[in-house]
Amino acid sequence: MQVILFLNDFGTGELVFVMFVVLILFGAKNIPSIAKTLGKGMREIRNASDEIKRDITRSATEMKRDLNLNNHFKDIQDPMKGIKDPMKGIEEAIMAEPKTKENNPKIDTE
Repeated sequence: MQVILFLNDFGTGELVFVMFVVLILFGAKNIPSIAKTLGKGMREIRNASDEIKRDITRSATEMKRDLNLNNHFKDIQDPMKGIKDPMKGIEEAIMAEPKTKENNPKIDTE
């Protein structure tokens, strides 16, 4: 079953009643012009929303192209590699066991 906008809660009797009230209020002659006006309004709203979506998509594409994030991240990551390599050597030197030297000379007691 397909649901049309908000009409899923209306029964047949309620829908007939609403149509009857519209017929009484506006008359049979004005209903086609009202429907035409509503159709135009809905079309304009749809066109405006589509245009807004296109503008947002276009600006996002332009911003992405202008920023070109991939190149900027690459530029940032390359200098970091140069920093990490010397740090690795320093870290290994710190973590290594200290080498002990005997500072006491051997004395012959003979």
